[in-house]
Amino acid sequence: MRLDWKSSGMDLGFFGNFGHRLRLARELPPRLVLAKIAKRLPGTDPARVRIAEIVHSPKDLDPGRLIGFFLSQERHLAAEIDRLPLEFEGRRVLEIGPGPLAGWGPMALFRGAARVYAVDPDWVPGVILDPAVEAAYLKGHFTALAEAFGPRMDYPTFRRRIKEDLSVERKSLMDLEIEDGVDIVLSNSCLEHIDDPGSSMERLGRFCMPDTRFMHLVNLGNHRDRARPFRTIYEMPPDEYHRRFGRHINLLRAPEIERAFVEGVMPTRMVIVDRRDDDPDIEARHDYWRDRHSAEVLSIRTALFVEAEGEAP
Repeated sequence: MRLDWKSSGMDLGFFGNFGHRLRLARELPPRLVLAKIAKRLPGTDPARVRIAEIVHSPKDLDPGRLIGFFLSQERHLAAEIDRLPLEFEGRRVLEIGPGPLAGWGPMALFRGAARVYAVDPDWVPGVILDPAVEAAYLKGHFTALAEAFGPRMDYPTFRRRIKEDLSVERKSLMDLEIEDGVDIVLSNSCLEHIDDPGSSMERLGRFCMPDTRFMHLVNLGNHRDRARPFRTIYEMPPDEYHRRFGRHINLLRAPEIERAFVEGVMPTRMVIVDRRDDDPDIEARHDYWRDRHSAEVLSIRTALFVEAEGEAP
């Protein structure tokens, strides 16, 4: 019997991404592949598996990678809209989706943030200060922070501040509770993975004050093919894409993300980082996309969203 995925109602995301998974298996270090396989097996210790993923990942073990992302985004904003850099001293910071190494939280604390909150449904408690992760990543990250921003504190102080003043909760933004407002909100290639960004931005707005600053990078590509970031996206409507490849991205385009911010948080400014005007996948797009967005909108691969004023409070 031939199974028609279009009418079966099945979520065939795993099979739709099978080629991508095979490519990763060929490209990643063998021990990292084994850790990723173990993560999907029943009865495994989440912390042990996550630690194995980190210590065998060349990407995660680059101590300056996250710092580089942050500084490059600020340089881009300064060049495009003359935006002043973020000041962390004494600030309360919220990061959405920081990932297994707490994202920019350690950097914010190193630069003087009073408190850092974060939410990530995939967070595994205790990993960031595990001795293996500390030796493989955190101490090197501390050295990279000192090189980038000067010797603001010693390592024991840095480690203590992470333990006491960094709070990452294993939940979604919709479930977050913070008693007081926050001064800075950050995310890096996260909002495109939120199923309902409108409701999430409305929730985020509860924690923002009139002078809250934010910086969010959104990657509008398929997260599977760097050379052709829009491949498969513009070949079909979103519901068909989600049936074939899963709901790993929400498929909203840049103006829709901006609208969610404006309606839920505060006046927002979008700054395009990268676009692919000559991408053949845009020219051959499905009628769904052709009817709703111009080729100029569909060519935006990454964009930054910041508070509209563009000035420090």
